[in-house]
Amino acid sequence: MTHQRSPAQPPPRKRRKRKKSRSSPAATTIHSLTDDLLLQIFLRLPSLATLVRAALACRPWRRAVVSSPDFRRRFRELHPSPFLGLFFQPPSPVEDPAFPAFPYFVPARRHDRNLLAAVRGGDFFLTYIQGHPEKALSWEILDCRSGYVLLRNGDQLSSKAMAVVNPLARRHWFFDDSPWEVCEGSRGTSFGLNACLLYSDEAPTSFRVVALAIDESRVRAAVFSSDTREWEIHPWVDAPGRPRRSKMWLRNSKMQSNGFLYWVYNNHKYMITLNTETMWFSAEELPRFLKNHCCSFDIGETKSCEPCLVYAIDFTVGVMLRRTDSDGIEKWMLDRATPLDTQLDGVLRKMKAGYDELLVVAVRDGFAYLATASKVDPHKQSWFLSLCLETMKLENLFQKEYDSGAHPYAMAWPPSLVGNYGIFALEDGT
Repeated sequence: MTHQRSPAQPPPRKRRKRKKSRSSPAATTIHSLTDDLLLQIFLRLPSLATLVRAALACRPWRRAVVSSPDFRRRFRELHPSPFLGLFFQPPSPVEDPAFPAFPYFVPARRHDRNLLAAVRGGDFFLTYIQGHPEKALSWEILDCRSGYVLLRNGDQLSSKAMAVVNPLARRHWFFDDSPWEVCEGSRGTSFGLNACLLYSDEAPTSFRVVALAIDESRVRAAVFSSDTREWEIHPWVDAPGRPRRSKMWLRNSKMQSNGFLYWVYNNHKYMITLNTETMWFSAEELPRFLKNHCCSFDIGETKSCEPCLVYAIDFTVGVMLRRTDSDGIEKWMLDRATPLDTQLDGVLRKMKAGYDELLVVAVRDGFAYLATASKVDPHKQSWFLSLCLETMKLENLFQKEYDSGAHPYAMAWPPSLVGNYGIFALEDGT
């Protein structure tokens, strides 16, 4: 007899197979990123200022940047040091130490809040130098490179008449500017105003200063090292092509590119070059159209760190590069010349009518810094502009009277992202 289930009795439940328990995966956080992946993300940040804020968020991130010179090299290639503004010389020459004359800074208009924060946090009034009780009130800028400013004291009797200042890091160094006094038989004219600052992003706590001395026919260099705190005097060298019967045959101006320093003769016929690695001098004749005293030019680097010479004639800007001619001689050769009239019409609009030429202020990191000028009214306020040498695109910076020298200031790599310096070495120990 077959057993039948009662209609009121519910059917038996089916047994479910119990799944084997698995441990839940660990949560993935940003700290789980490898250094390689983290640095790939950092490469996509818009500027050095943004990288500084991100890398200093925690010690592992800072350690990743510090331990990778290759990353820093690639970041510099993608993101040149951000331009923050221009330092201007005092309106009048520093002649009387009792009369205050001090450089001043004009920031560029920037919308990047990280760059604005960097400027606000820096000492761009150079207050420590101004407030130093043993120094004169008068200082002038000799050079400005990679976030460092080289200044000279107006008091000729001061024992420490030069200073190097990093406004962003609020660091400064004082040292003697008279290397020739320690050199016996050093006749000639000290050319301290032509001193140049040499600095490397990979050695942010060290620098060198190169100064010149000249006589009627020769030139010699002296090099100050921040590591040794001493000047090294180099031998006299004959200067070819110098003007005869002239003691001051070298112009009070200097240019720099990739470890080479350049000075132009007063007769605008030759330019003398110093290789700072070998300390050898050489001289070459200037290109024909640069011998025009009305043509302003400067030497710097392209974005790819190639030496370049940028000149301006009226509203046309030309770029020259080092190339080898048909005779196998390396010289400055014209790469391109670009009229900027149309761009100036768009940037300055009706105000362009008050100017008739451009002046080359400086060339740095793939940009030429220009100023408008009027031959009719030399005291007319200038418009300062930046020109990207890769795209030849103009950007308006600000308007100001151009009555003295101007020096572009760019943000340098802070020591905390290059090596273990100061409190970072104590905290990390890596």
